[in-house]
Formats: sequence, structure tokens, C-alpha cells
Amino acid sequence: MKKIITKSKNIILCVFVVSFLLLNNYNICAQVGIGTTTPNSTFEVNGSMSQSVTTVTSNATLDETESVIICNNGSTPITITLPTAVGIDGRIYTIKRDDSSTKNVTIATTSSQMIDGMATLLLTNSKEAVTLISNGADWKKLSSNDSNNVQYPMGEINYFDPGTGTTVTISSVSDGSTNLVKCEPATTLSAGAMEFDNGGSNNGRLRYTGSITKSFHVTCTISVVAASSSTDQFIFGIAKNGVVIPSSKVIQKLGNGNDTQSTTLHVLATLATNDYLELYMGDYTSADNAKVKSLTLSAL
Repeated sequence: MKKIITKSKNIILCVFVVSFLLLNNYNICAQVGIGTTTPNSTFEVNGSMSQSVTTVTSNATLDETESVIICNNGSTPITITLPTAVGIDGRIYTIKRDDSSTKNVTIATTSSQMIDGMATLLLTNSKEAVTLISNGADWKKLSSNDSNNVQYPMGEINYFDPGTGTTVTISSVSDGSTNLVKCEPATTLSAGAMEFDNGGSNNGRLRYTGSITKSFHVTCTISVVAASSSTDQFIFGIAKNGVVIPSSKVIQKLGNGNDTQSTTLHVLATLATNDYLELYMGDYTSADNAKVKSLTLSAL
């Protein structure tokens, strides 16, 4: 009798295990349909779907409760900060500027993550929208309704003081390869810069912050006056990471201490993350100082 009971228990146990495995396999492999009895995908919905819609009027940081974000920021620029992309693979946000929005909406990331290789994304037009998805490490753009406004990395710093200007002290004659001195007027980073900043201070530096190495057309326009009454030849050059790019150099003659001259430099430069640009100058004639009255340095 004891053996018969043991066999019955074993049979029941086997049936339970097999049933569990079958049910578990069904749950893993099953297709789910809403509004249909024959779904043709893992999940099929034949009908309408709803998403949460959140309207913001000021800076906001997104979380798991939001899906569609309407930026009704009026005449105030705002920043929408995405959560970390890590651990939320597949999460999707749609961010749209309302038709009454007249100022930019900046979309920023967390922990130095990227949006298609960019540190930030800018919605520059009213009614503009973008849909973003997390891949578990960064954010990727799925779609945008403003495809005619393609955003390229660009940056500009500028300085203008027609009165006093900024003195550049030159202590040695330069042949164009040595004794060049950095120009450090109190520059301002122009609004709308993308993947560029001022390197942490307003002193004539334009820094690339993008994650992808790219080539840029770099220009610099400068107005300068000699500090002495003698006629000197000054050399100007655009520098990358403190080293003047040879093909950027130009020569300008200045004289009599009141003769303000302007010149423009052009060069093609390849920049990686945190590479920076500056203007250097030197005196080829007699090591006289000069005063910078205006400077605009840009990369596109």
C-alpha cells in the first residue's frame, strides 16, 4: 500500500511540473491582442491608445510619469532635462513647443549623456516637436517635424570696444612661428551656440563640446590699432589648443597709433571634444603693443 501511495504522489507531482512548464512556455511565447482574437505581433492593439500629456511653463525634469510634453513657455526660454537613459531602455518622450511659444526650448541630458551625439537639442521654432528614445546609454531622435531646420554644431564669441579696447602686450619680435601672443579680450558667447561654449571663462576662447570629431570652417574678424606711432607689420593666426594653425596666418600693417585696421582670417580645422580655438598675434617689425577694438571668432 505504501508503494502505491508513493507512485500516486509521483504521478501528481509530474503532472504539476509538466503543467507549470506548459503554462510558463505559453506565457513567454503568447501573442497578446486587444480588439482582435488573432494578433499578428507580440502585442497588437486594434483601437485608440492614450498617453499622458503634460504642459510645462518653466524648466522641468522628466520622469516615468510623463510621455508627451507641451512647452507653453511664452516669451521665457526654458530647459527640459531628460532623465538618465541608463536602465530605461525603450522609454519614449515627445516634446513640443506650443504655438504661443516665442522663445527657445533647450532639451538637456543627465550625466553628460548625448542626443544623437549632441550634448543638447534646441527647439528654435514654435510648433516644433521631437520624439526621443532611450537605448539604455544615450538618447536617440526618432522623428522631428522641423526637418528643414537641420541643426549643425556652431559657435561664436565676440568682443567690441571702439573706445579703450584691450591691450595685447608684445615683448619680442615674431617671425610668425615664435613669440606669438594670445589675444584675451572679454568676449561673450553668442546666443544659440550648439556644441560650443566659452571654455569656462570669457577670455577669447571658443571650445567644441560635441562628442563626434568634425571639421569646421573657422573665421576670425579683428579690428586692431597699434599702441605706438611707428609703422609695424603684425601677424595674426587662429590657434587650436594653443598652437597656431599655419594656414590661418595673415599680415596687417599698422601705424601712427591711431590707424585702426580690420582683417579676417579663414581656416579649416578638425575639432575633437574639448578642443578650443583662440586668436594669437605678434609684431614682425619691432615688438610694439597693440589694442584690440573688436574680435569675432566663429566655427561652423
